[in-house]
Amino acid sequence: MRQDPRVILDALFDGWAKSVGVPATAQQITGRPARTFAQWATDHAADFA
Repeated sequence: MRQDPRVILDALFDGWAKSVGVPATAQQITGRPARTFAQWATDHAADFA
């Protein structure tokens, strides 16, 4: 069953509108503690080798 794209867009825009001005941490968004760029780069160095 296909969902009407307008319904999906309305839900997305409604969610975004409700989040304006509501601070969130990286951990709340991702479920993991934040890392520095240096930590991320060290963890992913092999991906760029």
